[in-house]
Amino acid sequence: MPQTFYNNTGRATNPSTINTSTLKGKTAVITGACSGLGYCYSKAFIAAGCFVVLADLKPPPEDLDESQALFVQCNVTVWEEQLAVFEAATARSPTHKIDIVIANAGIAGPDVLAGLNDEIPQPPQTTMIDVNVTGVLYTTKLAGWYFTRHHRDPLHGCLILISSIMGYIDTQSSAIYGASKFAVRGMMCCIRRKGILRVNCIAPWLIPTPIMNKDFLDNVRAQFQDMGLDLTSTQDAVTAVLRIASDYTLNGHTFAIVPRELAASGYMDLGLDDLKPESPAGKLQAAASSIYYSKFGHALS
Repeated sequence: MPQTFYNNTGRATNPSTINTSTLKGKTAVITGACSGLGYCYSKAFIAAGCFVVLADLKPPPEDLDESQALFVQCNVTVWEEQLAVFEAATARSPTHKIDIVIANAGIAGPDVLAGLNDEIPQPPQTTMIDVNVTGVLYTTKLAGWYFTRHHRDPLHGCLILISSIMGYIDTQSSAIYGASKFAVRGMMCCIRRKGILRVNCIAPWLIPTPIMNKDFLDNVRAQFQDMGLDLTSTQDAVTAVLRIASDYTLNGHTFAIVPRELAASGYMDLGLDDLKPESPAGKLQAAASSIYYSKFGHALS
């Protein structure tokens, strides 16, 4: 595979309207697809003419046309269940190919430092790592395996990973959640150079969805507005995902879903996954990314 598959072309544009005509007839697999943002993505891809396979623990909240969508029950932390999703998607796809995969399933939870007043120290909960990292690794491996069999051109296999603004900035929220989203960002930065598929990330700022606590949202919205910011919208997240899926030239970018005060479209390329070539880190990155590791197998003996 070409070592120059990823090139730093600068920040991508963020138009507010997207031409989704290239998505018609494609097949998309979406994990965590039946609630919150995942369900918004699912309905948007169906509306764009895709056949959508919704993978989730619970079915969608409404019946979907069987000619347009398929629900497959799946716990993303179980390899065999994810494999069954991709097998079903291949079998039921009108083209028997998978074109788009969105590794959307993710959860939040307590901080690694929760419970410091316990009489006996308890281990931190690692379910977030299981879902947000291991589950995404499973989805990524399966996307790569099926894409290489379904497409001759690696640009035609589109993987979208869901990080978070917490993969880029400091917060006082759960360090386990933040670590999981930094991990997803790290996956994208490595995979984008491999020439196997095109991969991009979504990094949402706080987006109100029906599964979130209303009192919490009202409180933080008031605080944000005092700072000249606000919450973001599900529609802007949908637009960013459609932008990535419909544009074959996009590889290796992260679109943050941001308040409209920062970008009129509600999303923007953060431009934080590339380094200045003349900086020490930039020089190290240039050297490391020029090594074709697969030629030697695993680097560690």
